[in-house]
Amino acid sequence: MPHESGTAGVSGGDCLARLASGYRPPLRQWRRTYMRRRQRLLEAAVDCNQLVEAIQRGERLPGGLGYGFDERVIEYPWLLAASPAGKALDAGSILNHSFLLPRFLPGLDSLTISTLAPEPESFPELGVSYHYGDMRELPFADDWFDTVFSLSTLEHVGMDNTFYGDDAGQVPDPQVETKLALAELRRVTKPGGRILISVPFGKRIDMGWSRQLDEADVNDLVESLEPKEAKVEIFAYDSNGWNLSDAAGAADAVYHDFTREARWPEDKAAAARAVACASVTI
Repeated sequence: MPHESGTAGVSGGDCLARLASGYRPPLRQWRRTYMRRRQRLLEAAVDCNQLVEAIQRGERLPGGLGYGFDERVIEYPWLLAASPAGKALDAGSILNHSFLLPRFLPGLDSLTISTLAPEPESFPELGVSYHYGDMRELPFADDWFDTVFSLSTLEHVGMDNTFYGDDAGQVPDPQVETKLALAELRRVTKPGGRILISVPFGKRIDMGWSRQLDEADVNDLVESLEPKEAKVEIFAYDSNGWNLSDAAGAADAVYHDFTREARWPEDKAAAARAVACASVTI
């Protein structure tokens, strides 16, 4: 099913080809020029019906897609491909951007964004509701949301989140705390509703401020949700950009920790080299 968005989308022609060849990273990562090019790439990615539909069908993607850019180039189209609907919760504030909300809101009845602390921008004028606090203690009633999504957020639960406004420090076993957060997400999701999550995937890595999960970690989290149905998809990055992979093919992926490694690696990885994206029906 083609995705719904607030824009017409780019359904014909060569939007996939343009995505694969038309966006090149600048000389330095995570600087102003990088962020400008990244935003243009992300806008094009979520507007490209061909990309969203290819992800829905589980197809391989053209070489070069997202070369030099981080995993959001896959995560946002994957979320659109999952067709979130109804009353939705964004646990982690992945959509709190002016260029993204108009592309997702038309497919939802309502959107609540929950994150640790207020961010520089918010958009209540678009009808978005905001909650600030810990994912492990959500204030919402049981069975409240139709769709709950949490992209590139769970890997921070139980870690050192000083940068994000929480000075509690890292806990001894972040996996346990992550399962507590997932239990809350499950509690507020209606029976038959869906939980959509993504995390960095590959070798198990503790970076202090975040972590990368391996196959056993991901399976443990998904099973903790006691799903009726679950599908885990793996996307991996190399010098040819982002593409569909599998757990075995991405098992050795290593996160490029840009907070400690000032130089770009040879393959131009900006952050994760693989992500696990899970769609869970409860």
